[in-house]
Amino acid sequence: MVSNHARKLANARVQRAGGGSRREAAARLSAATFIPTGLTGLDRLLGGGLRRRELAVLAARTGMGKSMLGLAFARHAAIRLRRMALVVSLEMSHVELTHRILAAESGVPTEKLLRARCDDTELATVAHTALAVQSAPLYIGGDMASPGLAEIQALHARYERTGAKPDILVVDYLGLMNTPHTTSRERGVEVILDGLSHLAEEKNLAVVLVEQLDQALLEREDRRPRVTDMVHAEQIMPRAKTVMLFHRPAYFAPQHREGRYDRSPDPGLYPEHLFPRFGLPEPTRQPAQISVSRHRGSRSKAVKVVADLSRSQFSDLPVDKAPAGC
Repeated sequence: MVSNHARKLANARVQRAGGGSRREAAARLSAATFIPTGLTGLDRLLGGGLRRRELAVLAARTGMGKSMLGLAFARHAAIRLRRMALVVSLEMSHVELTHRILAAESGVPTEKLLRARCDDTELATVAHTALAVQSAPLYIGGDMASPGLAEIQALHARYERTGAKPDILVVDYLGLMNTPHTTSRERGVEVILDGLSHLAEEKNLAVVLVEQLDQALLEREDRRPRVTDMVHAEQIMPRAKTVMLFHRPAYFAPQHREGRYDRSPDPGLYPEHLFPRFGLPEPTRQPAQISVSRHRGSRSKAVKVVADLSRSQFSDLPVDKAPAGC
């Protein structure tokens, strides 16, 4: 009887505060706490999405697609959720980032955009997509020559002065950032991590920092990454609240490892006259996996996803259609 009375009082307070049902209040609370990634399984593992006021690290080997995945988080927040997303890329230029965003949102492969091989229908689709992207609160800071913590803090402050309030910040990537003048590179990385953590907490931001994995995993038969494989694992593990490891088994296929393609894997997308050639973004949808560790020392859990690097797209993997190799 007492518990029922207390429940009724709580419901009344919720409705007075938000003017809605318990479910609506829960949705408002979730929106104030999390930034969904756009991947249902990953959001479930994260408890609702990327947490505000926390630093998350996204790590993978070079060429896996970690930069695309970090950009996908920002795209979803800005274009689908209308949350302000700020992307600082030290690897890609503003033009490269724009091409990847347009490819992901339009479904037209990046290769076609870069080579201006779109037909009239695709051009119309890209033009329509560009208008939608332009109106979204997505701000990309490419063309930055190895900025450090101070430059990122200044960039955030500049947007704040205009009245904009970023909800998510993606930094790509830690290894290219200038470290403050300290006694060692390791101490400089600690200062960067502490600074980004403080920025997340002070500004109510979800911060995603992209990180490289070292070659230790290449010595293991399954090639699956571990948190200890991060280049700056010793500095990251005590500081990051969440670590996400991205793994795409097709990356280790012999053809990809050699890097040479004698024939086009998809003539409709990559004309035969361009071959043989070295280096090629994979044109097929591939199974991939994101392993998540919440808090230091916690046991990791994994979710399977689908990666289409030719379009910079990531999607949930249907449970009844899970391909082998993940």
